[in-house]
Amino acid sequence: MRSTKCESVIRTALALVSVFLAAQAAEACYSGLIIIPTADVTGPYTWALDLQWQGSSGAFKTDQLVINTELGLGERFEVGLDIDATSGSVDRRVLLNAKYLFVKSDRHGFAVAVGIQNMTQQFTPFPYVVATKDWGVFRTHLGIQHERDDNHNNWFVGVDRTFQQKWQVMADYTAGEQNCSSAGIGWIGDRWQVFLGAQWPNAGGGPLVVLHMNLMGHFRNR
Repeated sequence: MRSTKCESVIRTALALVSVFLAAQAAEACYSGLIIIPTADVTGPYTWALDLQWQGSSGAFKTDQLVINTELGLGERFEVGLDIDATSGSVDRRVLLNAKYLFVKSDRHGFAVAVGIQNMTQQFTPFPYVVATKDWGVFRTHLGIQHERDDNHNNWFVGVDRTFQQKWQVMADYTAGEQNCSSAGIGWIGDRWQVFLGAQWPNAGGGPLVVLHMNLMGHFRNR
């Protein structure tokens, strides 16, 4: 039964990939690092499909498989659905995500956004606020999120740098015993991106491999 569910998820993902690869290229970027959100948004009239896999590197054992979708509605707002495709019992498998960029200064390289996302091991939604600052050589990100499961507010911080507009290196940390730190590298293409990294639980234990495969396109002419 478990094998049948996995095969169904894979077939669905491949079908989505084959459809989306035929779409018009986009200049959008994945709007987060390996774990934490940033003040980046998907882009006006742009869709993004992110296949997120994490698990053990030894036998490629899946710990979590999530399909994230985004629609950029204008310059400042994005909304989508996150689908937990992991085998096993999960109370809520489809959850809403959204982000609104309410401060943006191109002159000072500064932006602030508020949103809600579901990037936790328990796959539960949490609201957050995050600020991003572009220093020229690299960018920094600082924010706070409210985790409803234990009613805690935990801060997070991250840094990233892009080389030749193609390669991106990144690292982030989220406070809280149940959260993680992570580091990774990504390649940015015209209509697809790949991010590979690892995350380390704050409570201790071995690292997990994290893989993001992101496809993008426009759903209307801008």
